[in-house]
Amino acid sequence: MNEPWAGFLISSAGWQGVPHSQAIAGVREAGFGGVEILCKPGHFECANEDHIREVESALDDWPDAVVTFHAPFWDLDLASGDSDYALQALEVGARLKAETMTVHTRSIGEMGHWGEDSFTAFRRNLTLLAGRNMGIAVENLPPPCFTSREDELLCLLDGFPDVGACIDTGHAHLGGRTVEVAQALAERAFIAHLHDNTMNDDKHLMPGQGTIPWGEVSAALKGFRGRLVIETVRIESLDELKKAIMETGLWKLA
Repeated sequence: MNEPWAGFLISSAGWQGVPHSQAIAGVREAGFGGVEILCKPGHFECANEDHIREVESALDDWPDAVVTFHAPFWDLDLASGDSDYALQALEVGARLKAETMTVHTRSIGEMGHWGEDSFTAFRRNLTLLAGRNMGIAVENLPPPCFTSREDELLCLLDGFPDVGACIDTGHAHLGGRTVEVAQALAERAFIAHLHDNTMNDDKHLMPGQGTIPWGEVSAALKGFRGRLVIETVRIESLDELKKAIMETGLWKLA
């Protein structure tokens, strides 16, 4: 019988500065179910063949790993009018055998006060990504970004039955709507990014280190059938992470 943490993936956000090969091997040995590879400058770049080959090699040693992928977001989103970067990310994700790719509206630069042009451009480029061999999940962001509210995200997805949501618990908590967002998006979500904060900033803490009411969030996620991704930015010990999963009750979702 699998341990509860076998139902969780670990985001590479938690091992920035550590070689992917070393980190992925550690996640596998600890008994987790797989990984999410995060695109971020200097960490994993879609145009860096060395980055791609290192992760490919590490995953070759773990053939039954579940893999998800987070597209670049640092200075572009699907509303930029240029979808080339996202199509490139889709290709890289396919090389890593990812089952789902997460995209989101812009998180830096021009914050989310979208006009109709941005909304239309995002949906037009979403059409280019949808219906391929990889699921697409659109993530909720913190205020003031567009998609900070669940109704905004669902409106963006309207008419795309094969595109899902990515529920980010930390982002929702910054808007004071963690339970509401989880409940509204649970049945439409492909991925849940699980991390904590104290509603002051987006620290991506381990579950239990902030003020998210995890018991209520778990109940709100009752209809969720997607992948559970631990998206903390600093994992000092995978054993401590296992302890957090048990103490917060998140193990019941696996």
